[in-house]
Amino acid sequence: MPLPDPFVARLQQIVPADRLDAVLASFEAPIATGFRVNTMLRDEEETISVLMDEGVPVQAVEGVPGAYAVPADSRPVLLASRPYADGHIYIQNVSSQLAPIALAPRTGDRVLDLCAAPGSKTGQLSALVGRQGEVTAVEKVRPRFYKLKANVYAQGATNVLPWMGNGAVYWRREPESLDRVLVDAPCSTEGRFRTHDPETTAYWSPRKIREMRSKQVKLLWAGIQALKPGGTLVYSTCTFAPEENEGVVAKVLRTFGDAIEVVDAGLPTRGPIADQTVPGLDAWNDRPFDSTLATTRRVLPNTLLEGFYIAKLAKRSSTVDKS
Repeated sequence: MPLPDPFVARLQQIVPADRLDAVLASFEAPIATGFRVNTMLRDEEETISVLMDEGVPVQAVEGVPGAYAVPADSRPVLLASRPYADGHIYIQNVSSQLAPIALAPRTGDRVLDLCAAPGSKTGQLSALVGRQGEVTAVEKVRPRFYKLKANVYAQGATNVLPWMGNGAVYWRREPESLDRVLVDAPCSTEGRFRTHDPETTAYWSPRKIREMRSKQVKLLWAGIQALKPGGTLVYSTCTFAPEENEGVVAKVLRTFGDAIEVVDAGLPTRGPIADQTVPGLDAWNDRPFDSTLATTRRVLPNTLLEGFYIAKLAKRSSTVDKS
């Protein structure tokens, strides 16, 4: 199935001209299977050694700690491996692993994962903060919430506290109390489009982009309200739409002013991730964005990576009226 014509027309305005053909080709090409070692259950070095002994062609991803991949045609042998059966590895595209790494939680931090299901990034955050830390994982849709719970517990993530409810209001429980906040927002999922799978594009439309933006603004606003002054927040999506990416961040910058600052995302500066990373847009549809939005990052898709967007925000002062 071809990509929707309006999507391709938009993509021509978003992606640098010299990268467009490669991006379009990526929607048709087989994609490598990314994964990470679940260090809550098993040592990384031991796990990779077992995979190699079983003949799995594992490759570490330069610049992304704990990230590995196998070629697309080796996915079956990876899924048949003992580490996969034992839960010692977790299948997760490398682009998806970048948001928790950009957030860079410290051992012992309290972290809020505001849009947590199905729990891929939640489990990664759990390992990053360690047993001394805590991750609150929020999901409001009941079936997705139970899937989240089962997933994080299967990963041995006993430092995760699942909470079923609306992420847009969670901050009222703990205003300005979290060291780190991840808002990996629901989106139009353009970065995961595949031409051989019509379901990936079936529900896409400009209207869906507008609907997603409304939800995203509320979630990012709430994430900022839950974050401590001095804390760090990462906003991410798996879509190309500027309305859902730079446009959402620009909206909260206008709302909170100097209390919030866009900072460097801290993504790799060399290797396969750096090669696929471009700055955020400075304008869309003739409307300029704040110049700091160029510090946000777009990850262009290829045979290793899905399309992704990451913005890292630092909170400089309180945003909650305590009067």
